Amino acid sequence: MEGLQVTGVEASPGGGLEVWAVTDWQAARACPDCGTVSDRVHEMVATRPRDVRRAADAVDLRWVKFRRKCGNPACPRKTFTEWVPALPPRCRITARLREQAAHEVTERGITPAEAARHAGISWPAAHEAFAAAADPVLDRDTAAVAHLGIDEHRRGRARFAVDPQTGEYTLLADRWHTCFFDLDGQQGLLGQVQGRTADDAAYWLAGATPAWRDAIRVVCIDLCSIYAAAVRRMLPRALLTVDLFHVVQLAVKAVGDVRRRVVRARYGRRGRSGDPEYGIKGLLVRNLEHLSPAQFAKIIDTLDRDRYGQEIAAAWIAKEKLRDALNLRARVTGSTPCERQVRDRLYAFYDWCARHDDIPELITLARTISRWEDEITAAVITGITNATSESLNRLAKLEARLAYGFRNPLNQQRRVRIACTRGYRRRSRAATASKTRTVTGRQPDPG
Repeated sequence: MEGLQVTGVEASPGGGLEVWAVTDWQAARACPDCGTVSDRVHEMVATRPRDVRRAADAVDLRWVKFRRKCGNPACPRKTFTEWVPALPPRCRITARLREQAAHEVTERGITPAEAARHAGISWPAAHEAFAAAADPVLDRDTAAVAHLGIDEHRRGRARFAVDPQTGEYTLLADRWHTCFFDLDGQQGLLGQVQGRTADDAAYWLAGATPAWRDAIRVVCIDLCSIYAAAVRRMLPRALLTVDLFHVVQLAVKAVGDVRRRVVRARYGRRGRSGDPEYGIKGLLVRNLEHLSPAQFAKIIDTLDRDRYGQEIAAAWIAKEKLRDALNLRARVTGSTPCERQVRDRLYAFYDWCARHDDIPELITLARTISRWEDEITAAVITGITNATSESLNRLAKLEARLAYGFRNPLNQQRRVRIACTRGYRRRSRAATASKTRTVTGRQPDPG
């Protein structure tokens, strides 16, 4: 360590190393207030600051230093203790140990509690080191984003407090966080805000610069009218799309609702093992093109027996007709479709639902798709999905599980965002140009 000189090392009885050191830094003799160099010794003290391990062995550092008397009569400080840059005055943890604890939480993804146990320090010290390293990184201005994703994340239980003056409950921490993502995969999680109302989302967007908002071309959301209202208010020039996974999820849910209602009407109970409809419930949620001929024949034989099965078949066909419209995207066909093609296939879906208007689940599904038809058509044409948002939400849930939940929303936002930007920071470091070095030293063959 710069400024210290090791005078002795021995194995401690409990394991590890016991290291004795003295000050070897001329500036340590200067008074920190007036800068007067002092040679007058007041007393000798020994401190035991925490330092990094040596491999798996704990290091017990014992620093013997002097408390000196300031020679300047006008200086209000009478005495001062020697210090070095790695161990400022009144500091009991070395700077490199703080950096190590912060790096383990920031880059390795472990919790501050685990980093504190490994370093032999307290949780507040490890968390303070992590916050000091993470805040400058997270406070940097984000670059322009072309494709923005918005999704919600449940942070935990809501917290309330009673107002002593009015006696009413006030919200301290909302159970939801609205998250904003860079769907291009370059910056990860851009920011979070408590709550999931239109005003909450608009508040975060309003905090960005007008140039940053104008650079957004496409915004992808779930089938959430709240976020749609916020986008239309704050980003009127952006194209709004919905995630097609959630569109298919609605259709699959409608098929399941029809199957459960039909089974209860037919048997007077919920489905159970042995029922024909129960045996194909796993096949009904699969894509038609992924079914084998035997599986397809099993579905047809089961649903073609009576009118109950025909209702399930009608819902299943409606789901596949909706998927036919969504499969026009370039990722499936290899070419970008035109708007008319998408709307024609959606019309075929509407027509099928209208011909089976005696099934209430299909009417509800058709009305929902009709309400989001423009956004679905834009999603098929552009091919923008919210897959990045969902993957980063998985990391946010993992952070909450590792911490056994969070009580402080600000700490949760810091931990979640540093985890969701870890991959971007690693790619940025890996992309740094480095000088190529010859391994063998052998010159290449001119031929």
